Amino acid sequence: MSSDTRATSTPTAIAPVPERAAAAILGSMIALILVLMAILVQTTWVDPASAADVPTVETAGYAQR
Repeated sequence: MSSDTRATSTPTAIAPVPERAAAAILGSMIALILVLMAILVQTTWVDPASAADVPTVETAGYAQR
């Protein structure tokens, strides 16, 4: 068997993504970002009424006398 008969691999052209698939991917990415931002805001939200209550050193348990 000769080495000349080996199949040469040529790079194949990559087909572009269809428009509907690209729109679906982009839409799902935007929706995921918005949901994650909403979760972040919900979990880190501080009620303005309780934001004024600054714990003192004694109530925080740092000072041991």
